[in-house]
Amino acid sequence: MRTYDSILELTGNTPLVRLKTGIPDNGPQVFVKLELLNPTGSTKDRLALYVLQKAMQEGVLSPGDTVVDNTSGNTGSSIAMVASVLGLKSIITMPDKTSDEKINLMKSYGAEVIVTPTDCDHNDPDGYYMVARRIAKENGYFDVNQYDSQDNIEAHYRTTGPEIWEDTAGKITHFVAGVGTGGTISGAGKFLRERNPDLKIIAVDPDGSVFANYITGEHRGDPFVYKIEGIGSDVITGALNADIIDEVITVKDRDSFERARLITLNEGISAGGSSGAVAFALEKVAASAGPNDLIVGIFADGGIRYLSKFYNDNWMQANGFANKNEEVVSEKI
Repeated sequence: MRTYDSILELTGNTPLVRLKTGIPDNGPQVFVKLELLNPTGSTKDRLALYVLQKAMQEGVLSPGDTVVDNTSGNTGSSIAMVASVLGLKSIITMPDKTSDEKINLMKSYGAEVIVTPTDCDHNDPDGYYMVARRIAKENGYFDVNQYDSQDNIEAHYRTTGPEIWEDTAGKITHFVAGVGTGGTISGAGKFLRERNPDLKIIAVDPDGSVFANYITGEHRGDPFVYKIEGIGSDVITGALNADIIDEVITVKDRDSFERARLITLNEGISAGGSSGAVAFALEKVAASAGPNDLIVGIFADGGIRYLSKFYNDNWMQANGFANKNEEVVSEKI
């Protein structure tokens, strides 16, 4: 019999699947790592499991304790799920741009969810980041603080990186990932670069985020509010190691959403907005790569969390991403 004692044991070991949309037939091999197949449907399960289990093993947390963090949605769901299995309570703060699907998923795991205005500055006391820090400090709760946690990096160094290396038999030449906290690209990227010093690491950042300016040292525009969830930031995070990144590709909201929808239509791969951005970047990377190269991108979550947003034609039109009488995705490539 093949059985598991806990849903937590299903975290990680997600598959690599060939991506064809936008990739030339005679180009390099391009694969995406489907993190939507983690228990709550995103790569953040790795972070939550590693951080909370480590804290309990070290005696920092005990059953009945409360954990707190701010999130654009996926980390909150992961923390809430892991906390429920480990006998912990969770409080999650999030911006009001977060989809209803994500909010309701967190609540289903028993989390208390506090929604804050999206347009608050990072240091604004009413914003989701500072509200989480205040709640944790005032009540003595465990503060996950994913944006600055070095355990965030370690989680991906110990899991995501080794999985990619093993599944590609060490043949990976390019690693492409969105930057939200920086934990995935910093942790997995560090592991892969240690195995192959010539590996190219490419970050994907939403247009409007501060990461591209910081990583490249170039001014690519002032920060502004964008619609993509899960990647980008208005502040530099402590979980980002910019030194290992070779290139940054900036992707607009429209390109991310249209590409996510197109991949779902063409290939049956449910893609979140950040996955659409990564796919858009993968096309650019593949265009300049050699036919013998092997490129891996991270699809951090699936489209099921965005059915009320960019998978909804009315939402796309209302937010200026499609003309009123125009289909959002008219045909397959």
